[in-house]
Amino acid sequence: MTAVGTIELRRTYFVCPGCRDSGCPLDDRIGLTDSVSPEALQLIVLAGGSWSFDAARTNLTRFCGVEVSDELIRPRTLREGPKLAAFGASAPEAAVPFRTASGDIEFETDATKVNTVSGWRDAKIGIFVKRVPGPGATVAEWDTRTLPAPTARFAFAEVAESDAFASQWVPRAEHLGIDPQSRLSVLADGAEWIWNRTAEAFPNARGVLDIFHALEYVSHAARGYLVNAPEAVDEATARGRELLLGDGYTGVVDWVGELGLHPRGGDGASLGGMLNYLAGHQDRLTYALRLRRGQTIGSGLIEGAAKNLIGRRLKANNARWVPENVNRIAGVCCALYSGTWDAYWESN
Repeated sequence: MTAVGTIELRRTYFVCPGCRDSGCPLDDRIGLTDSVSPEALQLIVLAGGSWSFDAARTNLTRFCGVEVSDELIRPRTLREGPKLAAFGASAPEAAVPFRTASGDIEFETDATKVNTVSGWRDAKIGIFVKRVPGPGATVAEWDTRTLPAPTARFAFAEVAESDAFASQWVPRAEHLGIDPQSRLSVLADGAEWIWNRTAEAFPNARGVLDIFHALEYVSHAARGYLVNAPEAVDEATARGRELLLGDGYTGVVDWVGELGLHPRGGDGASLGGMLNYLAGHQDRLTYALRLRRGQTIGSGLIEGAAKNLIGRRLKANNARWVPENVNRIAGVCCALYSGTWDAYWESN
């Protein structure tokens, strides 16, 4: 099997009469070591990592004129996934694009649910990013500004327990030339395991609670407190958002004070719940400062990766996966996302 279709070869095999070892000198001369050529294998793995295996078979025929069974695509893709992951994690050439890119360093992490034969499991994802700061912005411009695209990104993912997954952060960072003691930015939602592991792996990091996650608490608090005055919810939410973005936790406390001046007979517990939650993230609410510096305040990159990097492939056809195969496919998906794909095939 080659990138242009199937080629039938006829050649002579020689057998040693003593040891019975056999071989074909012509194979060595033309570099034929497998029934699938390197170029065809690259196409097969690309298709298998991009679509369900049956769709990969159809698309290979449509796009390349290559007819290959999905039962060949499956094992070849799954076999290559761990190799791609290992290459990205250790090969010097895999780290060159990230090391040489300019920009501030960010780290984002999250998880997405994957259906496996043992039930729904968390496929955890981590992404290191370099991004040049954009123009400074005001609080009013928080959702209209345009940030520069990342100059480099490196993703890794697998089904694993939190501690096992987090144990990879420092080795991955060092491989990419990142000092774990540096002041990189870590952006994430409020999952406790993320911030506990961040404190261990990157003790000097600037933590940022994803702004959209924080605003969900503001919105929920406004709806709960103003349950008897729904017409006032939008205005109150906008005011809470403004104060959160401008002054962080202090601003939210001021907002609650403002609401308290005009009791509406609603659920005050919703305000208390919001304050208690955000109190645990006080140092991660520096949105105004980051806006002025042209830095990101949301973890949209990881949210998009959870949906497109992993979710789109692993949730195709409502598949149920063996957990080990989730990790194998993730190796392919992360190589495509991280830009280590070409370097891997060139090295082979």
